[in-house]
Amino acid sequence: MEKKRGSLFTVRDAESAIITYTVLGLLYIIGICLHELITGWNGMLEMLGKLDAMSPTFNRTAIAFIIFKEGADIMLRRFNEWRAEHAQSLEKAKEQGIEQGIEQGRAEAYQAIDAWNKRRLAAEAKGIPFNEPPPSQNGDEHG
Repeated sequence: MEKKRGSLFTVRDAESAIITYTVLGLLYIIGICLHELITGWNGMLEMLGKLDAMSPTFNRTAIAFIIFKEGADIMLRRFNEWRAEHAQSLEKAKEQGIEQGIEQGRAEAYQAIDAWNKRRLAAEAKGIPFNEPPPSQNGDEHG
């Protein structure tokens, strides 16, 4: 049964987006304040006016940054999940292949022993000497 994949955007992603937006907002406010101090302080109202005038640009830029950041994070997580699942699938297929190879080898060894035994019994029934060595388990003949 295939396991159900979780949502692309998790609570952790939402928390990360909120924290990123908050940090960017604080940097934006500090940047405007520093700019006002450097270029000449004209009062709190003018600084708030500049913050208000630039807020649509800030919002578009911050949201685009967060979308790219979280999107890249989600894609990397999905890729790592796929890589882990793929590695497990390959390991499982490898194990099944080895098991099938062992079973096939056993079947071939049993067939060789069975054929040898039939030849031995046929020779014994006819009274013919049978000196063929039995096949060994590793596929070599006994010498």
